[in-house]
Amino acid sequence: MINFPAIYIVNGAAFLLSLVILLSFKRSMRHGLFELKVFHTMVVLNIIQCFIETAGFILDGKTGYGYRALSSGLNTVLFINSSIFSFLWAVYADYKLFSDMKRIKRIYPFVAIPAVLIIIGCLINLVTPVFFVIDANNIYQRANLFFVPYIVTYFYVAYGVLLIYSFRKKVGKNLYLPALMFMTPIVIGSLLQFFFYGYSFMWLGTAIGMITLFINVQNEATYVDVLSGLFNRQYLNNVLLAYDYKRYVAGVPAGIMLDIDSFKSINDRFGHVVGDDAIASAGKILRLAVGDKEVLCRYGGDEFIVLMHVNSQKEITDIIDIIKTQATLFNETEDKPYKINFSIGYGTYDKKRESIDDFLKKIDASMYEDKRKRIFERIIPDRREN
Repeated sequence: MINFPAIYIVNGAAFLLSLVILLSFKRSMRHGLFELKVFHTMVVLNIIQCFIETAGFILDGKTGYGYRALSSGLNTVLFINSSIFSFLWAVYADYKLFSDMKRIKRIYPFVAIPAVLIIIGCLINLVTPVFFVIDANNIYQRANLFFVPYIVTYFYVAYGVLLIYSFRKKVGKNLYLPALMFMTPIVIGSLLQFFFYGYSFMWLGTAIGMITLFINVQNEATYVDVLSGLFNRQYLNNVLLAYDYKRYVAGVPAGIMLDIDSFKSINDRFGHVVGDDAIASAGKILRLAVGDKEVLCRYGGDEFIVLMHVNSQKEITDIIDIIKTQATLFNETEDKPYKINFSIGYGTYDKKRESIDDFLKKIDASMYEDKRKRIFERIIPDRREN
């Protein structure tokens, strides 16, 4: 028996939640980064699903000219959209991790195969029952393979979460918890709908999952630098402000400041698009070298800061050696028109004797001292000679 009041309330709530996300999207956001376009499409699909499923329940059991064909069409679109939505989640998760369109184009035609098979099955279902049947009384009934679309949906949702879990340390992005929070309400909603026919829970669960993802997107926009993928200056300031009133038992606060050598030359020779790519590459090098153990920030321009707590100066120099090793590996293995090398300075913070500004000036001066040394030794060119 169909519980219409529950369906109206649940799908209405899902629609309103999705609409809040949609209206909160700035035009520049949904026409900008690829992952935001994918996310925007997922929100739109969820809104469509709320209407289609509600309409399907309303039509169920109503007889009249064209009702049966309309019910069959609505349920077909519902199954197709579900497969597309879950596939888009896998694409979204992958791109959030690697930001690599070549990887998406190379891998995801194969990953899309289960969704394509569901779509083909839905089209066949218009002729002969595969996943569902609309009987002569215009009543929806599950066919023998009705569980297959659920399996495909779970496959894509789990695929995205496992992908993030497997590569979270390599790429240094804190995506696992948001992904888990996205998956959980969807799984709960779909399982409830699977076992209790006549109730609608899946799209409310999806809308709740989308809300958690949207909050994560907003947090990234506030605290994460788009080019490098590292924390931005605002986040750095918040961390530094905490240094003045926190007691540290895990070591002394310390910082490493880095500057990309000859960055202006990269922009001048290859253009700002390649310069932006160099900033992104520097971010990847630092994430691979440091991981999520320390705070990585883009300080501004081509300058970066690593914040940490240490018990000896050797811990700082060890991290610097790892960064240099990763930069060398990048230059040897990546086919880029530029090389990434850093001038590096470092120091510790003594809050009893210096301010945050003094600390930043100290590591900045140390970094420029290293740059002057590298120029003197002809490791990097002196721009004044150009």
